[in-house]
Amino acid sequence: MRRVLVATWGNPFQWGEIGYRVNCRDLGIEGCNDVEMKNVSTLPVLLKALNPEKTIILVLDTLANLTLRNDVPEKELGSYEMVKKDVEERVRWFIDNKVLPMVEDGRTRELLKEAKIVVAPGVGEFDNASVEGDVLDFYYFVLKTLAEELPTEDAEVFLDLTHGINFMPVLTYRALKNLLGLLAYLRTVRLHVINSEPYPGGEPKWRDEIAKSKVLNIHLIESEELRPKPMYSIFRDRNDKKKREWSAFISSVTNGFPLVFATFYPKINFVGDIIEATLKEFDDSIEVSMKPDIVGKTKVHVVRKRGFTRDFKTAVKLYYLLRVLEGEFGGKYPKDGVTTKELRDITKKLFVKMPRIGVVVEDQVSELSELEEGKLVYEDGTSRRIPGILDKIDKDKRLNDLKKKKGLSYGELRKTLRLGSSSGDSLNPEPEVRNFIAHSGFEYNLVWVRYEDGKLVWFYPDKEKVIEFSIEALKMRLPEDGKEVV
Repeated sequence: MRRVLVATWGNPFQWGEIGYRVNCRDLGIEGCNDVEMKNVSTLPVLLKALNPEKTIILVLDTLANLTLRNDVPEKELGSYEMVKKDVEERVRWFIDNKVLPMVEDGRTRELLKEAKIVVAPGVGEFDNASVEGDVLDFYYFVLKTLAEELPTEDAEVFLDLTHGINFMPVLTYRALKNLLGLLAYLRTVRLHVINSEPYPGGEPKWRDEIAKSKVLNIHLIESEELRPKPMYSIFRDRNDKKKREWSAFISSVTNGFPLVFATFYPKINFVGDIIEATLKEFDDSIEVSMKPDIVGKTKVHVVRKRGFTRDFKTAVKLYYLLRVLEGEFGGKYPKDGVTTKELRDITKKLFVKMPRIGVVVEDQVSELSELEEGKLVYEDGTSRRIPGILDKIDKDKRLNDLKKKKGLSYGELRKTLRLGSSSGDSLNPEPEVRNFIAHSGFEYNLVWVRYEDGKLVWFYPDKEKVIEFSIEALKMRLPEDGKEVV
């Protein structure tokens, strides 16, 4: 199980030295070492206690040109790239000069040096910097960063909110829950939220004396094994055919449509290209200048002229979902027609942790399997096998159309084999979205089948109608106002 530590940092140059303690038994965490250590941050004590494979520190661009308690000189910053490099340099200085000198353990020192510093978009007015923009830019950017950095194997993620300020903790927590909920479709995922007791507050002389002997315990705020968290979002660009297909794919995972999943499986590189292009547009729109503020203080001004859209958020979550799925399904799909065995494989791997949807999909795919291979029935204490289509394909002339490229609609096949009710097959003459949803995408008019290489192959001739129904099915899962949650 891969272990990752994510920490939100506000202004580290204000932190004072104090003792921190991790008691693994109190935390209820396995593979943990009890640690008590003095430092200016919780980071080294957590690294020594948890020994994570990856550490991500999230900081804000509002730290640009901050000279408080550090030796990094103020700079003339003329681009956003310079702003980010300046902040990273200052945070790295803090780790090297304030955190590391108090750490003796070699492994912990190594982990501190390897920690990834991520400079995210902030907002606010400070004496060193003025940053203007939408506060949700932080969420979208962190979501994108974590989608690239989080593991795709079984994972245990620790979120340390001791030093996070204002909007950082809640938005980072939301980003992790959304992404790790996608990882939970295929993997075992645990999220632990931790926080230390507060640093002593009060008159400076009293506070400094108390801090010399005080030890702050690190507590477990939340700990859970995550269940799959479906995506309830669609791409808003109705004229982009590729994005409409991606929306249909998202719906296939959320609603349990295995044939839609196989038909519209996206290419991860294409999704990644969209994300990178959007990020470049975002960065290129940021204006950076050095000028006086309203009280005459010369400082760096950062103005974001555009923000991330909900389509960006959807693309990022889709990208991570595809990273998770690549090991099981990458290279196999998309396909214009899949076998019953492939449908069983998708259902078994993808929907097994979704109790309600999983049962419905399993029933639908089992129905296809029985149609193809036959089934056992029990009567009067004995069993007999009812032959499937594979037993009849060369004997029943009614099945000749299956051997042709065009094939038969599932509804026509059922009618031909008299699989309907006693009063007739009760097939709707036109496709309906409610039937599409109820039958896990196997709507009798839309799903067709042909016989190839000794197997039945299922496919959608009218892909545009399937995209439309899949998107409509996903919209039904959104709130009444049609707005997606962050």
